[in-house]
Amino acid sequence: MNAKDQRISEIKEKIPEITPAEAKKLAASGAILLDVRESDEIAQGSPVGAIRKGRAYLELTIEQDIPEYSQHILVMCQSGIRSLFAAESLQLLGYENVSSVKGGFTQWKNEGHPFEMPATLNADAKERYSRHLLMPNVGEKGQLKLMEAKVLCIGAGGIGSPVAMYLAATGIGTLGIVDHDVVDRSNLHRQIL
Repeated sequence: MNAKDQRISEIKEKIPEITPAEAKKLAASGAILLDVRESDEIAQGSPVGAIRKGRAYLELTIEQDIPEYSQHILVMCQSGIRSLFAAESLQLLGYENVSSVKGGFTQWKNEGHPFEMPATLNADAKERYSRHLLMPNVGEKGQLKLMEAKVLCIGAGGIGSPVAMYLAATGIGTLGIVDHDVVDRSNLHRQIL
């Protein structure tokens, strides 16, 4: 047995594996389904209601989404191997009730369990909003919400103009502006839009 297989065998002794059907039932009863695949994989579909958190930063960011260490967490990857490693990491962080979904998303999908095609940022948006994505309280999830938001600014002069510019820069999906003022030379300092 090679080192990789030996390591997987050791983890399987510590981490319970459950079937996708069991995971679906447990999730319906309040357990958290955690999809640890990367965004390019998640773009192909993810279980409905799953928390999507790529493996790369899992240990550094998991407490933002799952602050309760006693919460039952069902970890899923594409085939059921990376989820074992992720589940072990969660145990080492102090999470008490962690399982790995055997067969991963491939098996979940093959068994006909519900999944969705979640909205994700394309490469251009990831570059444009990269600073927002680094902010713990925004991230990709928050940026997607901003891009779906609709805001109406009442007044484009004074503070309305910079507010509208900052909203546009954040990636607000729809920005409307209502203003009754007439732009002329006497008020250009207030009409920077």
